Amino acid sequence: MRLSFAGGGTDVPPYPEREGGAVLSVAIRRYAYAAARVREDDQFVIRSLDLGLIAEGPIGELSELDQRLHLLRGPISRLAIDNRGVDLRVQSQAPPGSGLGASSTIVVAVLGALLSAYGRVATPHQLAEMAVEVEREDLGLTGGTQDHYAAVFGGFNFLEFAGNEVVVNQLKLPLATVATLEHNLLICNLGSSRESATIIDDQTERYESDKGETHAALRRQRELAVEMKQLLLAGELDQFGRTLDQVWESKRAISPLIATEEADTAYEVALSAGALGGKIAGAGGGGFMLFYAPFRSRFEVAQALRDLGHEVLDVALDDAGLQSWSHD
Repeated sequence: MRLSFAGGGTDVPPYPEREGGAVLSVAIRRYAYAAARVREDDQFVIRSLDLGLIAEGPIGELSELDQRLHLLRGPISRLAIDNRGVDLRVQSQAPPGSGLGASSTIVVAVLGALLSAYGRVATPHQLAEMAVEVEREDLGLTGGTQDHYAAVFGGFNFLEFAGNEVVVNQLKLPLATVATLEHNLLICNLGSSRESATIIDDQTERYESDKGETHAALRRQRELAVEMKQLLLAGELDQFGRTLDQVWESKRAISPLIATEEADTAYEVALSAGALGGKIAGAGGGGFMLFYAPFRSRFEVAQALRDLGHEVLDVALDDAGLQSWSHD
């Protein structure tokens, strides 16, 4: 899964087609897992270990799947060949709505497992593009495209969006920079979430009708993604943390649905305890919130958020991306 530092929203159509978007993100060590085995008949058996659900039947009846398993229907429908069925097991370390890109990461994991099971090969770019198509076109789900690329490529990425083209710029940072970030970043579970599609639909409507500050806020998100990339490369991490404050302010201006009372309270408490900046981790409306707290105040920030009743977690960064393997 991933943490997006800046640029969120500029990857959501129609913004990339009209103005070009940019997102700075990093993959983290929270994963979606999928295991697939091709069958000799036309039956599918799907097990969601998180939801405790099992679904089975002929491939031709995938459209009848429980709505809670809809993310799994698209990858199977797209890749099943010769009407051969599949056994699929899926597990995720964060639920959809967490703000960590969980839904898209699940789609990527399932595609990766199915490609291996059916003996098909795809480049990282092809797999990420396929995941976007499955979620946005095949399943008709509203959203952007950054999460799929973060899940496939892993590591630090500066992603550029222009129409349907996505350029992945992988950033290679010194070990000291990565270690400092891992220590100073915290994520706080606000405990509530709103479907990201609701917020994204509101953002799109405001962008199309030129309401409020949405245009200016999205342009500022793109600018901040560029600024924060330069700060990362220069190793100016405290300034990187302070710039998250500007990201959060412009993020809030995109849609009134993004900030919640819980998020505002957590943010004020964290800054009072010594955090330099922070922002909501995904589309908004709840889920996880990201904070940058330097060594001198990290413990106090984490404790202040726990005193509010929130779960606070360390961040471990991942540079491997999607991994697939086979076993008997």
